[in-house]
Amino acid sequence: MNAKVAVLTAPETLEIEERPVDPGDGEVLVKVSECGICGSDLKMYSGKHPVLKPPLVMGHEFFGTVEEVGSGVPDGPALEHGALVTIVPPIGCGHCYNCLRELPYLCEQMVFVGGQLQGGLSELVPVPSDNLLAVDPAIPAELRVLIEPLTVGVHAARRGAAVAGDQVLIIGAGPIGVFTALALRHRGVEEIVLADLSDQRLELARRLGAGETVNSSAVELTDYIREAMRPEGVDVAFECVGSGATAAQALASTCKGGRAVLVGIAPEELAVDGVTLQRGERSLVGVQMYERDDFHEAMAILAGGGVEPSPDLFEQFELTDVAHAFSTLKQGPAGSLKTVVRM
Repeated sequence: MNAKVAVLTAPETLEIEERPVDPGDGEVLVKVSECGICGSDLKMYSGKHPVLKPPLVMGHEFFGTVEEVGSGVPDGPALEHGALVTIVPPIGCGHCYNCLRELPYLCEQMVFVGGQLQGGLSELVPVPSDNLLAVDPAIPAELRVLIEPLTVGVHAARRGAAVAGDQVLIIGAGPIGVFTALALRHRGVEEIVLADLSDQRLELARRLGAGETVNSSAVELTDYIREAMRPEGVDVAFECVGSGATAAQALASTCKGGRAVLVGIAPEELAVDGVTLQRGERSLVGVQMYERDDFHEAMAILAGGGVEPSPDLFEQFELTDVAHAFSTLKQGPAGSLKTVVRM
């Protein structure tokens, strides 16, 4: 069958094409309901992604319903026609050390839906059946598009190993910073400060209940932490921007024995204070995507009311207006947390 597909044909050039889309062996054809746009999509859109270049069909933050099941797919209620599903984007080789540990996102040959493979900025997407999860029907319909981005926050919180009673700093109050804060709150962490350069983003983070906020352009962040939180520094600092400067800032903000967690897409080279790292027994922790269990935790948060439906959450566009969605998002922080494309 045919479907409309948004194709990135060149940097900052999106065209709507109509293509035949059918499920292959072991695949399920998903009818996309909504697809979010994230920072990695923007890097692909600009042509600045280090690996993924046009032509591409982007979009990995999507959910939808089962439209057609290909041959070789096991029977089950989760894959019946019309079943509500979300997508686990990374696909590993299936036989390396990490794949055998059920960590396909760490596979050297990993590809993902919305990168090397057709993504959710299209009406229909073929997805391997093993990469589909049934959506908890208790999740409010307007929040289902948040499953994947919230999962990133859940995995970051898991990697940071913050527990109740810890003090936490999050550098970057964009979607991933806010979702990391909400995942931490679900784990019982209450003392959270989000730092950003944008007052608009910080105000939105406060309205969504992410935590206390500080504009890091107005203060020296390490001094603020020592005065407003603890003189020794925070237990865990999450870097959700993706720059060398903020990575070093995260490490400098931690107490001895603390952890700096790199969630943003890090540069190839980092300059950190080796004495601060080694003699303070601090840890520098990387975050790459997520595990399947993280999706279940994210759905539990959404189903349990951990994120309140709000008009502040979304700016919505139709698929035919996807070029406008990207150009708008590229201009900088919007008045909403997520840009979403509806099919």
